[in-house]
Order: sequence, then structure tokens, then C-alpha cells
Amino acid sequence: MKFSILALVALYCIGISAAFADGSQATSDRRGPAGIAVGEPLVTARAKLVKQGWKPTRMHTTDGYEYSGVERELAAHKFFEVDVCSFDSSRCILFYSKNGACLRVDTIGEQFNDMTVTRWADECPDAPPKPSKRGAG
Repeated sequence: MKFSILALVALYCIGISAAFADGSQATSDRRGPAGIAVGEPLVTARAKLVKQGWKPTRMHTTDGYEYSGVERELAAHKFFEVDVCSFDSSRCILFYSKNGACLRVDTIGEQFNDMTVTRWADECPDAPPKPSKRGAG
């Protein structure tokens, strides 16, 4: 009985991990464009991206979107590339572009100075997600 419960728990954990994984997370590639890394502060990652020619994609310029919470804090620091942040977990999505390529950077953190990179993907704003070889997991 104990073994079957442990086996079910293990299968459940594996299933949850697989459900939240996507093709953009490459376990062997811990560094992304411009050398950004999972766990790196957003401010540092953004500086690296800009230095390598990635341009922040200004979001919500004409749609009347009103920033709130962490989004408002990012906008106050002139991070207008923020697309959206969740209310419950302080996860944010930001977009950059370079030579026709797009880059989505996901972060987590409740305060501007605490925001860190959680993942990245070759994805444009308003585009359906597509598998990518870049990312870290």
C-alpha cells in the first residue's frame, strides 16, 4: 500500500512537471540571448540585452491599457516593454526585438529590485507561443 501511494505521488509530480514544461526550456542551455540567465536580476538582464542590440518593445502605446501593481512599478522605472503581470504571483512578461527577431522574457518578483528572470522564448507580442531551442529550465 505504501509503495503504491509513493508511486502515485511520483507519477503525479512527473505529470505536473511535464504539464508546465514547454519546448522553449532547454536544460543544457543555461544562458540565453546576450548571456542572460535564469535567476538573474531583471535590471542586469535588460542591460545585457540592450548592450547586445536588443531593443525594448514598447507595449500598450495605443490600446488604453492601464498599468497596475508591479506593471505600474516597471513603467515608473521606464520599463515600457512590460506586457502584463499577474496579480497573484507577480510574474511579468516583457518583450524585446532585434533585427526582426522577437524575444519574450518572463520574470518573477513583487518589487522592482527583486525581479528575476525565470525563462525566455523566441516569441513576439500577440503571437501564439512556439517551441524554441533557447531558454533554461
